[in-house]
Amino acid sequence: MATFLLDRVQRVKIGNEYSHPGYPSGGVPQRTLSGPKCFHVYINDLRTTVPLYKYIDDGTLFEICDRNDVSVIQESVDIAAKWTEQNDMKINSEKSKEIIISFAQDGNFRSTIPNIKIDGRDIAQVCHAKPLGVTISQDLTWIKHVDNIVKKAGKRL
Repeated sequence: MATFLLDRVQRVKIGNEYSHPGYPSGGVPQRTLSGPKCFHVYINDLRTTVPLYKYIDDGTLFEICDRNDVSVIQESVDIAAKWTEQNDMKINSEKSKEIIISFAQDGNFRSTIPNIKIDGRDIAQVCHAKPLGVTISQDLTWIKHVDNIVKKAGKRL
């Protein structure tokens, strides 16, 4: 296992050209059979501190909270960000999204919830998120997901 993780060489291929070799100091090799298992071992202790769903090399943090106490969400994000920093990883704030799922009758309450921040940057609040290819809507309907599938199928016809 050590030879799989240590002293790795990494190159980028564009067309038929390769970049100069790089030597990653941390993380887990991608696109390998053992990579996903190594990633789960690598981030296993994070699961004990924040509610997290993991798949391959992606993670989805979730919180169930009272709408009057949303600070717990930022606290969980801060814990995850600190953990990634301590483990030579980084959360990509550009790719991170926040979706607020609620059945509350007062639809305006979403605008009162402060944006989540990672490294001082606001995370975009979205109406739909697509973890693992399934479109989740903030109202938990399947309308957007089905629309996406129909559009995708239409392109293949």
